[in-house]
Amino acid sequence: MRDLGLKDKVVLITGGAGVLGTAFSQGFADHGAKLAINDLREEKALECIGKLTGEVDAVPACCDVSDDADVARMVNGVVEQLGRIDVVVNAAAVQIYPPKSIIEMEPGEWDFVLDICLKAAYLTTRHVAPVMKRQGGGKIVNIASIAGHRGTAGGSAYSAAKGGVVMLTRQMAVELGLDNINVNSVSPGFTPNRLTSIYEYEAIAKGASEGPEPSHTAGEFTPPALGRKGEVEDFVGPVLFLASQWADYITGADLPVEGGRMAAR
Repeated sequence: MRDLGLKDKVVLITGGAGVLGTAFSQGFADHGAKLAINDLREEKALECIGKLTGEVDAVPACCDVSDDADVARMVNGVVEQLGRIDVVVNAAAVQIYPPKSIIEMEPGEWDFVLDICLKAAYLTTRHVAPVMKRQGGGKIVNIASIAGHRGTAGGSAYSAAKGGVVMLTRQMAVELGLDNINVNSVSPGFTPNRLTSIYEYEAIAKGASEGPEPSHTAGEFTPPALGRKGEVEDFVGPVLFLASQWADYITGADLPVEGGRMAAR
């Protein structure tokens, strides 16, 4: 296994107990990193940690990623427990199921998606960047989406948020480069896995152990050049690469991991 230089690095993953977040956590753990797993609820973060295999050094890091004060508390807590933060993966995201047109969507639903998918990446970086600057540098990997590069039926808020993540990544790279902080993003294509819905997130935020399971149809799928949807494991390697020493001279880039779908645009 080629050394990625991740051993003993402290990695904070927002949305770390989600499907993608759990896969990222396992990938970093396999390379010897120390993990701070973020979720809204501590039991979810602990459940994720319990699923990880091999030697795992991980702690829960719970907060509402759309709340500035709560994010500040989380970041301070991670530094207190693990001493530093070397890598952040901004993976927290929600979606509206079933999809709604821009006419049908309520302003509150729009705000909710933008808060978790875009504002959270700003808030986490706002509080982590000073930590990284004091340490002499770090890596930030934002999880964007193919939806941020093209419109999707009923996905206006999500597409707008993820397009914002791509542009925010570039802006962060420009502002933080002289502090030796690399900022890049990965744009996953369509996967078989559904994101947490805003209704589930709201229910959990109010104290429910689980949110309502909304009906959802994936809709029509046009195969990309490789002829299949992505699997969760397809996205782990690109995130690890951008967080590694092999990406020290890459910043402000968005890496589409979508089977060649955008090649046919």
